[in-house]
Amino acid sequence: MIAFLTDQFARGDAAGWAAGALAAAGLLVLAGGCAWLWRTDVREHLLPGRVVRPLYPMCGGLLGAAALVAGEPVRLLWMLWGLAVMGGLYVLLRLLHPAGMGMGDVRLSGLLGMCLGFASVWHAVLGAAAGFVLGGLAGALLVAAGRAGARTRVAFGPAMISGALGVLLLL
Repeated sequence: MIAFLTDQFARGDAAGWAAGALAAAGLLVLAGGCAWLWRTDVREHLLPGRVVRPLYPMCGGLLGAAALVAGEPVRLLWMLWGLAVMGGLYVLLRLLHPAGMGMGDVRLSGLLGMCLGFASVWHAVLGAAAGFVLGGLAGALLVAAGRAGARTRVAFGPAMISGALGVLLLL
């Protein structure tokens, strides 16, 4: 994502600036929504659909417009693939073990996959993997600290968000 932003702003023309501004706005909307979702999931173990669902058209519209203005419509296809890959994985996990994956996590996964897909489909794959690694590490730390056990519910949204935003911003 950072590479896209710097490339667009470095173009120096109006289309580059517009594409960069649209992508930056999409990233800011995603980050703002994810910050609220992070806090809510930690406190209440809840990722409300009334918050996640509107982020799809807002982020998708801004990032999609950025792709079109930049002259890179292939990014729209990548966004769909990212949504399908990451969202599909979480749907499958939910179907295999409903008690282990909440519907809020499933809803959030598609949004994160779509936004990661803007950068590339591999970003979506890496973002999903990073979320699971961070979730496992957080769980292990909670168990080691004596704050969680085998039956303790642990919010997974923060790990998903951290993994996705980390990949989006660092790769």
